[in-house]
Amino acid sequence: MVLAQWREIRWGLWLGLSFLLLVLVGLVQGAFWLKGFATSADQLPIEEVALIGERRFTADQEVRDALHSLERWSLFTADVNQIRDALAALPWVDRVTVRREWPNRLRVFLVEQQPVAHWEGERWLNERAEAFTAPSREGLEALPQLSGPEGSSGKVWEMWRQLSELLALNGHSGHSLSLSGRHAWQLVLDNGIALDLGRKDTLARVQRFIDVWPELQRDGRVPERVDLRYDTGLAVRWQQNEQEKQKG
Repeated sequence: MVLAQWREIRWGLWLGLSFLLLVLVGLVQGAFWLKGFATSADQLPIEEVALIGERRFTADQEVRDALHSLERWSLFTADVNQIRDALAALPWVDRVTVRREWPNRLRVFLVEQQPVAHWEGERWLNERAEAFTAPSREGLEALPQLSGPEGSSGKVWEMWRQLSELLALNGHSGHSLSLSGRHAWQLVLDNGIALDLGRKDTLARVQRFIDVWPELQRDGRVPERVDLRYDTGLAVRWQQNEQEKQKG
């Protein structure tokens, strides 16, 4: 009787172990199948990329070229960091966010650079006064021309804002502003007149020019350059008329 009970226990143990083994094998096979399904670009391809954000300077083809690697990825294996970096490397793109959306879509939030000025001729400043490099685009010709030493973009932009406000209040407008390596300012107005402002009292010196501007216009001559680097007064170099040019 004891032997019969032992045989029943042993058979029950073998049956239990066999069932457990079958379950484990099934789980392993299921895991491999699920992994293959999830990572296969054929099973879960990325069929749609939702691109969100206003674009003025980044063409559709530039975005498609940056996303060319999506064809070999599934929704689960797509490296969102790599996709983000590829889009962020486009010259007019400021920042990018990428999200997965079930079952087959990526949502891309793209924010472009917002240029507020030309910087050093071939570069640009954004609204944070950060310099960046990007190809020229139509409609940006009227932006001010700013320049200065390395690391001075924030200082130059802030001075431009203050000078622009002062000029606008008095019927003038600026074209360019430069800061030299010796930290001296030069402002060029839209009418081409250059104002040498020196290194201090910049706003006060521009106000001095504004105050004497009616006097400078009285005899019909046009200033070419106005030197305001004096504590009081100014020096004017006048544009030559045609007769003076011929004599010269």
